[in-house]
Amino acid sequence: MKKNYRYEGQYESKKRHNIQEVCEFILEQNYGNTISDTDLSKILGYNLNDELEYKNYKTIMGRVRNFLLQYGYVLKSVSGVGYYILKPEQVTRHCYKTYIKRASRLYDKSAFVLDRTDKTEMNKDRLEEINTMMELNKQLIEKVENTIMESRYYSRKDYYDSLEVK
Repeated sequence: MKKNYRYEGQYESKKRHNIQEVCEFILEQNYGNTISDTDLSKILGYNLNDELEYKNYKTIMGRVRNFLLQYGYVLKSVSGVGYYILKPEQVTRHCYKTYIKRASRLYDKSAFVLDRTDKTEMNKDRLEEINTMMELNKQLIEKVENTIMESRYYSRKDYYDSLEVK
């Protein structure tokens, strides 16, 4: 009997089959479970002690993580352990820290890099380019910061953080 998989890869292969198996295995788990790297790598057929295979494993797991988002499964990597399946009530906080705040930190890093770029040998057009980029970056930082600070979510964040997770 052929199993109906939810994950559809581009090519018919052993790797695709293994990814399908991992996806189904994870979707059978409950929110709040941690799945070990050992179990997942066994299904995928990777040796985690081999540096190259470990890199390939992490790449495939990135693909698996993205796929599982469609089913409401958010996997958080736990270093040296495996992957934790976030409970639905943990997803908002995870998104805030992982996506909203990360974007804000990236703008700060961009400002840091642009500010420290050697401009001594830049021609007039390149100086204009970097200055307008610095201006854009500064505007983005201010708008993101203001949007976060003025948001209803941020004003209630301490309350949300104090709620217990089931």
